[in-house]
Amino acid sequence: MARRRERAKDKKLRRENVPGELEHASGEVDEVEASIVAGAEGEESSVDDAELAAEAEEAGAEAAQRESARGGRASRRDRQRDTGPKPQGNRVLNFLRASWAELQRVQWPDRKQVAQATAVVLGFVALAGAYLGVADWAAQRVVDFII
Repeated sequence: MARRRERAKDKKLRRENVPGELEHASGEVDEVEASIVAGAEGEESSVDDAELAAEAEEAGAEAAQRESARGGRASRRDRQRDTGPKPQGNRVLNFLRASWAELQRVQWPDRKQVAQATAVVLGFVALAGAYLGVADWAAQRVVDFII
């Protein structure tokens, strides 16, 4: 375990495109996975799954010890996630605070993602319009033939 920590310190993983705490609220697991992917650079790992599982068990045991040392209390971050706006006070202000907090957690798309999504929508609209135009033309011919 100590050997692995020393290797990790020596390598200094790159942490590009790793979402910050407010940018991605789905949990610490996603942040860890993103940092692993960002630092791997497509290279295969020499660490086997059994070693990783053993390290995960050790980390879980250490976390359980820390929590029991605190008297079973949740961390400040966990308490903040579990608690919503306070029920007392002005309901409109509570709503605005909760809305602002939710907007801080939204993962906003960048310019490239917006352009791709817009192109997909416009392409689908063009295809649907062409299909409906052909269907209308065919239906009009059938009705004209019957009349």
